[in-house]
Amino acid sequence: MSFQAALLAVVALFVAPLAAVTPPDEATEPFTLRYVPGFFKQGTPSVDVPPSNPEHLGLLDNVSWTDVDAYINTRAAQGVAVKLLLFLRHGEGTHNVAEAMYGTEAWDRYYRKLAEYTDAKLTPLGVQQAERASERIDLELERGLKIDEVVVSPLERTLHTAMTAFQSHKEIPKRSMEWPRETIGVCTCDLRGTTSSKAAQYPSVDFSDIWSDADPWWTPDHRETERHINDRARVFLTRVFYGHKATRAGVVTHSGMTTAAMRVMGHRKYSVATAEVIPFLLEDINVHAVPAILSGKVQHV
Repeated sequence: MSFQAALLAVVALFVAPLAAVTPPDEATEPFTLRYVPGFFKQGTPSVDVPPSNPEHLGLLDNVSWTDVDAYINTRAAQGVAVKLLLFLRHGEGTHNVAEAMYGTEAWDRYYRKLAEYTDAKLTPLGVQQAERASERIDLELERGLKIDEVVVSPLERTLHTAMTAFQSHKEIPKRSMEWPRETIGVCTCDLRGTTSSKAAQYPSVDFSDIWSDADPWWTPDHRETERHINDRARVFLTRVFYGHKATRAGVVTHSGMTTAAMRVMGHRKYSVATAEVIPFLLEDINVHAVPAILSGKVQHV
């Protein structure tokens, strides 16, 4: 099967209502991307879990970005693919304020279904948080961090965060994908606006990976399960790892997708604050495997 046919097969699974998507109990080809510990405090078991926003994005005290690059290059020379993904959670949104104000029980029962929270926007504090993220990212770029591209969820709060956090680096290409969205369904804050309106508002972002103007996934009566978002995280990580040329990418996303990504890559639990960056160094532990999403074998999607 060609790559295009394989991709269409994956898309067909997710364009259908998520309630109808039932992944198999076991994948015949296991997901082989794994987190590499020993570089960042957030994911190194021998180090205490740091507080939110650790200095230098969590680099261990004896580690530099040059060391990260050296590891990537050394493993590449050994035939092992390694990529650095820097996940950035969006700044505070209007939905975050509402849930904190009304309480989770009332939010889940009533407020999360209201139209006023559709495709939730950043609050003024959320914009300030994104600006502080920009300062932290700029500092690390000065210290040797490299970012080849930025991938961003197409929701308003992530797009606004991305444009603010990387405002000093317009030369870094930015592309939007559906895969790194927040948990889908029921909550209006996670209902995407039209792609055409977003492309007009954010002309420097490439939206060509998004195949539908209207949101094809969100439904008012079904919330994506943990199993579904784990599968979506595998698809997203596989697409970015094998389908993108970038070796070092920023990913502007959400708490739900970040948590799912940590689960599937073997990262320990870590609670990511709004507008916090968490780096993931990923390695393919099976260097001879053909990625299922690229080969047409989509059993683990």
